[in-house]
Amino acid sequence: MIFFNRHLKIGKEIGKATRQSIIQPFVAYGKDHDFVPPPEFLTDMYIYGYITGSIGNLMDYAFGGKNWNKQKKGECIMEALKVVDPTEFLLMFHAENVDGTEKILKLNENKEFKRGINDLTTAFGVAYGLLKPDDPDPILKSARKLAEGTKSLTSFLGKSNERSSLAGAVVALTFHQHIKKKWLNKV
Repeated sequence: MIFFNRHLKIGKEIGKATRQSIIQPFVAYGKDHDFVPPPEFLTDMYIYGYITGSIGNLMDYAFGGKNWNKQKKGECIMEALKVVDPTEFLLMFHAENVDGTEKILKLNENKEFKRGINDLTTAFGVAYGLLKPDDPDPILKSARKLAEGTKSLTSFLGKSNERSSLAGAVVALTFHQHIKKKWLNKV
């Protein structure tokens, strides 16, 4: 049996997972699961980097899209973005920021964008066993201490195991802290 447009269905699943990860801190502080973040949250360069990093890593590693052609990857990303932000503001923002080599280079030079991608990639790398256990990353070192001392830490993959708990600690120390400092009182 041939699966037509399977990458579009995968994009929706990636969008659901990414949306859940960015909404989780708000839900923990009392927002509803259907909470839709305002456009300025989604265009915060750190958050945008985290979202695009999440979509890219899930597509490539969790759903086997690493060798897909550009069109298939692009369509998958667009489907994911529509689920992350049902207003499609994020989709328009993304289309503007990846339209041409100059814009992509400028985006990749943005420190907050890179920090968001790096923080997500660290959490993802831990959760999927892509980082070496003795990786010297200082966030990972702090996350190990946090994961050891906290039984109720939310796991990264929705299931509880050592890697997932450690990844959850990375997210708590990075993404959740960014949201707590910059966004919790604004939305």
